Amino acid sequence: MVQPKRKPRWLPSGPRLWALVLVSVFVLLLMIYEAMVEDDQRAENYDALPNSRISLAPIKTQTPNAPPPPSLDSLAPPESIGVRQNEDQTVVDQVTQSLPKPRLVEHVIKSGDTLEGIFQRYGFTIGTLYDVLEADQEYLVLEPLQVGDRLRFQTNDQDQLVRISRRIDPSRTIAYVKHENGGFVYKEERKPITWSQFAKHGNVEGTFYVSAKRAGLSDANIMIISDLLKNRLDFRRDIRAGDPFDVVLKQGDVDGEEVGSEQVEAVRIKVRGQYYQAFLSSSDGRFYDEEGNSLTSALRRWPTAVKYRISSGFNPNRKHPVTGRASPHNGTDLATPSGTKVLATGDGIVTRTANHRYAGRYIDIDNIGKYSTRFLHLSKILVRKGQRVKRGQVIALSGSTGRVTGPHLHYELHVNKRPVNPMRAKIPTMQAIPKDERAEFNKAIASWTEMMDAKDLL
Repeated sequence: MVQPKRKPRWLPSGPRLWALVLVSVFVLLLMIYEAMVEDDQRAENYDALPNSRISLAPIKTQTPNAPPPPSLDSLAPPESIGVRQNEDQTVVDQVTQSLPKPRLVEHVIKSGDTLEGIFQRYGFTIGTLYDVLEADQEYLVLEPLQVGDRLRFQTNDQDQLVRISRRIDPSRTIAYVKHENGGFVYKEERKPITWSQFAKHGNVEGTFYVSAKRAGLSDANIMIISDLLKNRLDFRRDIRAGDPFDVVLKQGDVDGEEVGSEQVEAVRIKVRGQYYQAFLSSSDGRFYDEEGNSLTSALRRWPTAVKYRISSGFNPNRKHPVTGRASPHNGTDLATPSGTKVLATGDGIVTRTANHRYAGRYIDIDNIGKYSTRFLHLSKILVRKGQRVKRGQVIALSGSTGRVTGPHLHYELHVNKRPVNPMRAKIPTMQAIPKDERAEFNKAIASWTEMMDAKDLL
C-alpha cells in the first residue's frame, strides 16, 4: 500500500499561507511599476516637495544698550609682555633666589668622627678631602681629631668648599683656603697673648709627686721638674718629709680665655738646708741653675748617627711647579736608606704618633721650652705617646710611608710652634749663659725668687 507524501513542516498553511501570497503579489506589482516609470518623472515629483533650505532675512534693528564690538587694537597683546619688570618681581630673580648661597657650617668633633666621614656628611667630595690633606702635609694640624674641637666649613655659590678652618687655641686659628689655580693654601691667624705669673708652694708629705699634685701642679710640669733636677737630686732618697718647694708658672690668655697649660719658669727645692734650683732662659728656652750652668742637654743638629745627603732643603717660599700656589717645605729631607735609625735630637716628651695619608707614619716630640721636633715617612715607630725620651735615643726607623718618591727622612724643628731651618737655626748648644746675657738672666732670677719668697710673708 502506497503512503501519501507529507507536506514539509516549514511551509505555512491556512491564513499564514494567504498572507504570504498577498505580500508576494504586492512586491511583484511594485517592481513592475518601477520599471515602467522614467527618472525624469521622479525628478519632477521630487521638485514638487517642500525645499529643506531656510533663508533668514538680515536683522535691521539692534538690542538697546548693547556694547560695541571690540576693536583690533584692543585685541593686541599688552606692551608689558616681553619687557623686564622690576627685578624683585621677575621669574628670573625668583629662580636666582632659590639657588644655593654661600654657607658657613661649624662641626663639633664627636667620638668616632673621621675627616672622611665629616666631608661626606656635608656633601664634599673625596677629591676635595685629598686636596686639603695634601696642603696639610707640611703642617699636620687637621689630624688627629680631638673630641670637642671645632671645624668650620665655608662654601661658594656652587656649594663647593672654599675654606676649612680649625681653632688650635684661643690665640691661633689655622685655615686652608681654596686657591684660584686649584688646591688649598695654608693660612694662619694669631691673636696676642697676655701672660700672667704666679707661684705655687708646698711641702713634701710622702712622695714628691703626691705632694706636687696636692700643691696644684700638673703631671707634665712635675715630669719637667724631675728631669731638670734628677742629675743633682735623688727624689727617692734625698727628699724628706717637710722639705719645702716653690714653683713659678706662667699662664697665657686671650680676652680672658686661657691658652694652653701652665708653664714652668722657675723651681726650687730645699733639701737639708740646700737649695736646688732651675730657671728658664728667655733667649733659648732652656733651663739653667742660679750660676748660669745648663741643666738640660743641648739639641743635636742631625737626627741620625751619620750625616746623610740633603735631598730637599727647608724652603718656606716654595711654589707648586704646576699651579704656582704656595707649597712650602717646612723640613729637611735626608736621603736615608729604609730602616735607618732615627734619633731624638733632644730630651723631651712624645706628644703624637700617627699615620697620615701623605706624611706617612710620624712622631712629634716636645723638647721642653720653646723647641719641638717632628719626624715623617717612618717605616716603624719605637716610642709611644706620653713617653719621655733622651737626646740620642733611637725613636724610629726611616722609611717611605705616605706619598713619597723614595725612602728618606723628613725632619722638622719648630721654635715657638713655627718651623725653622733645622740645619741653620740657632739651637741651644752652649753649656752656660753667655756673659753678655748674664745681667738680664740675673734680673729674672731676682724677680722669680721674690715671688717664691712671698709665702714667708703671709
